[in-house]
Amino acid sequence: MGRPKHYSAEIATRCQRLIESLSTRVEGDDDLAKEFRGPLRTTFLLAMATPMIVLPMERLYKPIIARRPGVADDTELDEAVAGRVLETFDGRRFGETSFFIPDRWSFVDARPIFPVAVSWPSDAFNELNEPEAMRAAEQAPAKDVMECLRNALSHGGVAYLDKHGRQEEDATNMLGFASYPTGRRTEELRLLRISVDGFQEFLGLWARWLSDNGVETVLSDGGPGWLETV
Repeated sequence: MGRPKHYSAEIATRCQRLIESLSTRVEGDDDLAKEFRGPLRTTFLLAMATPMIVLPMERLYKPIIARRPGVADDTELDEAVAGRVLETFDGRRFGETSFFIPDRWSFVDARPIFPVAVSWPSDAFNELNEPEAMRAAEQAPAKDVMECLRNALSHGGVAYLDKHGRQEEDATNMLGFASYPTGRRTEELRLLRISVDGFQEFLGLWARWLSDNGVETVLSDGGPGWLETV
């Protein structure tokens, strides 16, 4: 098994290849579908999405934009990487990024907090169904949308939704994501919604953005010395 030279940089492409190779097989597994009352495609996508989003956001985005370096700051490996991340996230709207998909995302910047582990309130779904929520996704800062997605995946703020964008049927057609807007705004939630098909398409575009911007190539050439011994 080939060991990645730099895990956080290569993980998105590796997971994307797994999605391309296995998603049809997962969706067509009748035994799993019978056991879980439906195919596990959505579960598979979320499992792949978590490292694909969280690791690059943690080690590429956070040190530059959020200015909260953790134990690993991959931008130190090449100054050009910092410039590319800044160009995409510092002030750019989500609709201006290469990984935005028109008419697929809905976004609510802030609404009163509710428990996300149980059924979400009807008014939250009503807000996400409004045309304004689609326009808000396009106009929102890219960093706000991606932070919401990253936090929701990290902390469990994920809801399976039906074709009407609600939690009333077994068949999952959409995904809802919820997160605090900031660490200081804990009485509110940001909400994000996209279809499962749209989410799979987005993951492919996100992986391509990392690769096309040279992030994967540059960061795969080396890394902090302690990583080689882990």
